[in-house]
Amino acid sequence: MAAVTTPTGRTSAVAPATAYPRDGRVIGRVSSRLAGAAALTAGILSIAIGTLQYLFPQDEDPAIDPRTRVILVMFTLSLWAFAVLFVGLARYARSSWGAFVAGTGTVLLTLGTATSAANGIDLEFFPIVAMAANALWLVGVIGLTVSLVRARQLSLWLVLPLPFVQVLLLFFSQMGGGVPAGLFVSALGIVLLAGGAQSRARRRAAR
Repeated sequence: MAAVTTPTGRTSAVAPATAYPRDGRVIGRVSSRLAGAAALTAGILSIAIGTLQYLFPQDEDPAIDPRTRVILVMFTLSLWAFAVLFVGLARYARSSWGAFVAGTGTVLLTLGTATSAANGIDLEFFPIVAMAANALWLVGVIGLTVSLVRARQLSLWLVLPLPFVQVLLLFFSQMGGGVPAGLFVSALGIVLLAGGAQSRARRRAAR
């Protein structure tokens, strides 16, 4: 900590400004390029899923057909990619808890999607797992978004839509919600891969 002298002659300690991108045992392992690659992967998969679901809507049959199994496999892969992206974004946020909670939610959801794809039907525990996982995802991504806004290291257009990605993927899936969600996430990935986040952080640190 640096020491400063106040007008009254007293010396007080001032905490050093946070350096971005932040480092850490976990978040430090996810570079901007890795986070960008994860975002681009999740984005492309989401666009493909949204297109398939719009062209071939699922019926009410509980049995999962081969096409839906493929969709579930792609969705499972995208959920893991989202977890990596969230951890990478935490490096530009004030805190990491939101990223970890959201990532836990997406990874937990893969337990249901992977078993459904493997068995051809949703197992009995799927609704419980899905409910808990989606709640963690939503709470975590909202916390991450707030933390990113407070840190002001990323443009707002890259941050504020983050909570709506889950809404589009889950609640508007049969309407092709994966397409707009995937386009946004892909754009975020391109910015991260191009080093846009690091450049902005350097410019802000130089002020």
